[in-house]
Amino acid sequence: MRLRHMFFLYVLVELAAFVAMALTLGFGWAVLISLGAAVLGLVMLQWQGRKVFGELRRATRNEVDPAAPLADSALLALATILLIVPGVVTTVAGVLMLAPPLRKLARPAVVALGARRAATAMDRAGIYATGVYAGGRYAGPDVIDGTVVDASYADERFPNERFDRQLPQGR
Repeated sequence: MRLRHMFFLYVLVELAAFVAMALTLGFGWAVLISLGAAVLGLVMLQWQGRKVFGELRRATRNEVDPAAPLADSALLALATILLIVPGVVTTVAGVLMLAPPLRKLARPAVVALGARRAATAMDRAGIYATGVYAGGRYAGPDVIDGTVVDASYADERFPNERFDRQLPQGR
């Protein structure tokens, strides 16, 4: 039911914006501006898409920090959806989302949202995320490599052996 209300609000806002533009500029200009904004958005999408995917390629080669290109690709996906959805308001929002300065402003929020969703997904999967991702590194608990010996299994197989000795260093 909430989705239905959001869709109704979307239709109402888009119709109001188009009617206001048509009354102010005329119907022909309103249609022309709507189509021009969509074409401008698609051209910007192609241009910015190349830049973002180039940065993703650089991130896969460890040349740059991957947080910015990943956030930009999420914002690019959002801009694409906004450009595909018909309407003046969503088209303008999609074009604005493609502007590099606005993406740079939205990037920290997207990174924080992505980190929170990843931690939630890991928690649901049983992989408990106890550390924090900050400054390009994972600051979690210390991990000590070692070998776990099940005492009951060791006692059954080797009744005359003691397994409480220290492991040799340098392994």
